[in-house]
Amino acid sequence: MAVSGRKSDRAVFDDGPVPRYEAVKQFIRSRIESGEWPPHHRVPSENDIVADLGVSRMTANRALRELASEGAITRVQGVGSFVAAHKGSPALHEVRNIA
Repeated sequence: MAVSGRKSDRAVFDDGPVPRYEAVKQFIRSRIESGEWPPHHRVPSENDIVADLGVSRMTANRALRELASEGAITRVQGVGSFVAAHKGSPALHEVRNIA
């Protein structure tokens, strides 16, 4: 699975002021927030990120680990990483008078 077919995606990583792992996180998060990658969509593997974005495997791993710890993706060992399902906020109910 390729990360993207667009050449402009790689330009995001050209000596910007952001650490490369943060740029990878922003790249993935932008796909999720735009709806391009809906919940349960498979996120590219570390190897795909390395090949397509030209970052090291440690950089790709750190980005995916941090996204998982933030709840944006879920990782299943031996299977892959997936966009996390959106968790709705609990409904708040107003209790006007108990008596």
